[in-house]
Order: sequence, then structure tokens, then C-alpha cells
Amino acid sequence: MLLAIAMIYSSCKKEINIARPGTALLHMPNQQRGFIVIAKEGENVSAISTAIRSLGGKELMLKDVIKDLGLIIVQTPSPGFAERARSIKGVEAVAVDVVTNWRLPERSEKISKTQIASATKGKKPVVNNNPYSFLQWGIQSVNADKAWQKGYGGKGAKVAVLDGGFILGDSEIGKSVILTHSFIDGETAAYAAPAGFSISHGTHVAGTIAAANDGEGVIGIAPEAKLILVKVLSDETGSGPWSSMINGIYYAAVNGADVINMSLGGELPRKDFIDDNGTPDDLSDDMLVSYNRDIKPLINAMNRATVFANLKGVTVFAAAGNDGYNYDVEKDFITYPANCLGVLSIASNGPLGWGFNQDTTLYVPSIFTNSGRNFISYGAPGGNYGWPISNAIATVGGITNYEYAFNFVFNIGGIDGDTNDLYYVWMAGTSMATPHASGVAALLYGKYGKYCSPFLVDYILKASAKDLGAGGTDRFFGRGQINAGKAVSY
Repeated sequence: MLLAIAMIYSSCKKEINIARPGTALLHMPNQQRGFIVIAKEGENVSAISTAIRSLGGKELMLKDVIKDLGLIIVQTPSPGFAERARSIKGVEAVAVDVVTNWRLPERSEKISKTQIASATKGKKPVVNNNPYSFLQWGIQSVNADKAWQKGYGGKGAKVAVLDGGFILGDSEIGKSVILTHSFIDGETAAYAAPAGFSISHGTHVAGTIAAANDGEGVIGIAPEAKLILVKVLSDETGSGPWSSMINGIYYAAVNGADVINMSLGGELPRKDFIDDNGTPDDLSDDMLVSYNRDIKPLINAMNRATVFANLKGVTVFAAAGNDGYNYDVEKDFITYPANCLGVLSIASNGPLGWGFNQDTTLYVPSIFTNSGRNFISYGAPGGNYGWPISNAIATVGGITNYEYAFNFVFNIGGIDGDTNDLYYVWMAGTSMATPHASGVAALLYGKYGKYCSPFLVDYILKASAKDLGAGGTDRFFGRGQINAGKAVSY
């Protein structure tokens, strides 16, 4: 699930329906079931792959073999595959390859690049020479401008964004992109824009991290960092197998990433259930999914990827989720990959009423953010709104919109598929909080270079964080609010 709620500029006056998603969908209709075969430590992965091929079976296909992780990704509609594969010598476990479905936003706010240029003509830029940064209150929230004033912009750092497709032609990130890849069959890393207006979630995230300081529009938290853009969710179906995330983490780690940003995730159940493979009327392909036998190994497979990344010197961030769950008390499920080993889980906060008063506090825990003292690592700006949402209108710097939109995170990411016109978009979610944290980590990699590490980043983030909420570690801010200006002083 892409962990964001987007707001598109519209004359529509309907109420906004903020629905709670259910747990991750295991399979989409008419797809082959996926499995991840996990080899025991030190076992010959090639030999296990050969043995899997020898099992044969209906339409069995080996999709990927990741020797460094001891993982083999298999696709087959046969519900009996897992049991047969578990009997192969050297196999530790076989996990169901969960396919997560994410929803399109219920409603969004947008403004075209030509429209905003007209509305702000003659206005003096705020903070820097990027004319629309006055709408980016997240810069102030993490004190990024103070880091820039000290000479740190993330130069030399590489950030991998694992997401849906990207608008590669947007000039505000175009020069920062050094590598792209897709782990979704039949789709390139480029965003497959449908007809009419739509939002590239991945582009908004990438812009928040590293939009260039070029005087063109917005600016990223680490404007001098480079981007590795990896598609792990389909633009066509809005879903992606967890193996694509594992592949994406591994790809980023072996291709020089310093930071991995995953503004995505889904809940995994902590109990058994029946998976009908997306065909409820066909009982022949139903399978009992056992937590201990099927789901727990999937978590172990993801942990292998995240720990591998850490050992390669990569700091990994993931969105905490937008369901308002308190994981200090919720025990039936939990959000991954935010809960993986070696991953820093980021909660969201933001202002209420910023469109009317730009001096209001920026640190109200977001109405939607997941929380938990033992789950959240840090807080960061992801946007906010009150409930019920008001249709009050505000004007900030010549831009007129619904007031609640100004409490969201402003960046690139909108496109008209018919005309290819580009738009800025206001979005809210832990998806937006996470790239703020990733951007600050990029500033540290830019400062310390080869001496930087996940341990050092976490240590500095903790030491420099602003202690908000309840004293010490708390459920909404974890170890504190990310603070770039103070972090680069260590």
C-alpha cells in the first residue's frame, strides 16, 4: 500500500471518505500464486534451485534466485508446491509471496506548473531561490534550511526510492536520477500515466528527498543527493508482491545506495487464514495460510534483505502506515516492512490551520498515523487534517485553495496523461514523512561519506532529535522529531 492520502485541486464539494484498509491482500484475481523458498544458512542455493525445477508441476517458474540472501522466488498456481518444496534438502522454509494492493487516493489537490507560476508572479521566494518553497513547511519542521546554511546538501549521497513508477521527465528531479529499474513484469520504471490527471506517488516522494536547488520550483531536503528509482509496485494494477520489495532492497544495496526509502507497506496477520488465490468460487486452489509456517518465514525473508542492506552500509526507512493503529495494544497484525529488522519506522505529524496561520505549530501527530513506543523510530512531517474536513478557503503567497490542503506536503508528482502537463500536488501520509527522514539521512552521508553507516545515522538522529510528545520515547514521535540542522552539527 502506498502510504499516502493525496489531495487534488477540484471544484468537487463531496465529503472525503477516509476508509481504513484491511490487511494486505494475498493475491489478486487470475494471478499465479507466488512463493519464496528460503535456504538454510550456508546451503547451496543453486542445488536447491535445480531441485525445485525437478518438481515440475503446472506452470512452475523460477523468477529470481538471490544467492546472497539465500532466497528463490517461484511462481506457480499449485497449492501443493510449498509442501513439496519444504522436503528439499537445504530448504529452511517456504513463504507465501504476499501481493499487497494499494488504493488510489479518494480525493486530491493539485496545481499546474503554469497556474502556480501565474499566481506567484512577482512574489519573493522564501528560504531559498526556489519560488514555491514557501509552501513547503516541512523544510522548517526538520530545520533543513539550517543544514543548508552550514553547507550540507547531501552531495555524494545516493538515495534509493522503492515505489510505483516515476515521472522521469520532471526536470526538478531529472538531473538527480542516476539509475532506474523495475521489478514489475511488463512495466518499466517510468510512471504509466493513464488518461486524464493522475498522481505519481513515487515522484512526489523522490521530489521531497532530492528536488534540485535550481530556482525552478520546489526543493528537496537533500537537493544535492542522487536518486536510484526502483519500481516495486505496478502502475497498472496498483499492487506488488513482497518479493519485488525484497528484490528492490537487494538491488539498491548492491548498486551503491546509501539510503533506502520505502513509502509503502501493508499489514501482515498474526494468525492463520484461508487464501482463495483470488478465485472464491474455485475451491480447488484454496490454501490454508499458517502464520508460523507461511507468514513468519516471509518476515524472515524480508529481514534477510534489510539486514543485508544494513551490512552493506545502507540506512533503511519505511512508512509506519496511515491506519491510526496503536501497535502498543494492537496484537492481531502489524505493518511491514516498517517492522523489519534494521528498518527505521517513521510516523507522521503536521500542522492544523497552517493555511490561515503560518506560525502555528507544525508538530501535531497526524490523525491517520500508526503509532507505538516499540514500533515508531522517529517522527517527521507528513501532513495533517482535522475531522470532519472543512471546505474553508485560504490564500497563501498568492495561491488559493482549500485550507486543509496547505497542511499537506507540497511537491511534484502530478501529470495529465493526455497532455503530459506536469502538476504540483499536496499529499498527506506517512509516505510523505518518510522521505523527509531519508533526506536528512542523505545529508549525513553527504557529510561523512564512506565513514557513515546505519549505526552512525541512527545515533545522530537520536542525539539530535527534538523531544516532542511524552518525554523520552513515545508512541507518536519515537525517539524524537527528525532535526536536520542539529544533526549535521555532530
